[in-house]
Amino acid sequence: MTMLEVDRLRKVYGPDPSARPAVADLSFEVGPREFVCILGSSGCGKTTMLRCLAGLEQPTSGQVRLHDTPVTGPPPDMALVFQDYSRSLFPWMTVERNVSFPLRYKGVPKKQAREATEEALEAVGLGGKGKAYPWQLSGGMQQRVAISRALAYRPQVLLMDEPFASVDAQTRAELEDLLLDVWRRYETTVLFVTHDIDEAVYLADRVLVLRPPAHVGLEVKVDLPRPRDQLTTKGHPDFGRLRSELFAALQDTPVKAS
Repeated sequence: MTMLEVDRLRKVYGPDPSARPAVADLSFEVGPREFVCILGSSGCGKTTMLRCLAGLEQPTSGQVRLHDTPVTGPPPDMALVFQDYSRSLFPWMTVERNVSFPLRYKGVPKKQAREATEEALEAVGLGGKGKAYPWQLSGGMQQRVAISRALAYRPQVLLMDEPFASVDAQTRAELEDLLLDVWRRYETTVLFVTHDIDEAVYLADRVLVLRPPAHVGLEVKVDLPRPRDQLTTKGHPDFGRLRSELFAALQDTPVKAS
């Protein structure tokens, strides 16, 4: 089965369709409840691709389909978590109001919205923080609020644009483990964009390597055992092998046999 399908996607900015594209002939599929990481260097077109998937940009050609239905605008079954959590949260709203904000536009009744908000905050370890304001929280906690808001929306597909790039290494590891926990709990399909090789290997079922202009240069299946943890998984012999394979793909160099 296919949850999300990207078919020969192409995006060119400006009036000249023959100009250098930001995304070129991009095709891949994501299955239900699969965790796929998109790995690529800065400037390769990852964010443009993600905006097209989310219905925030219209492609120049090609198509994105969710449940076999073309995406022509933001789909109701999809949520997007941005990298810059400080700009995606409303500083004048409490944490619980930030989380419940999209539910009002989805037409969720107040009682149900309150319950979904409380559950989502508990899921990311922020139970009891609903009355606080974002500016009263650390960067890692603010990103938890952003993830909680997406979870409360109950999306079938969760898109994430380098969501942990702006936090320190320890907080990043904690958020990676948190994401894996909520992914199992909510059984959501996740498409996670990153430029961090270790993060991609640690999180994903599959890793797609993007080369500029954004097209799939390599697909790697990650067979590391689940559940995963920072010490055991990253100490697994296959972790180093996968990391080397992906690093070579990003550098466009062959992998030496060990």
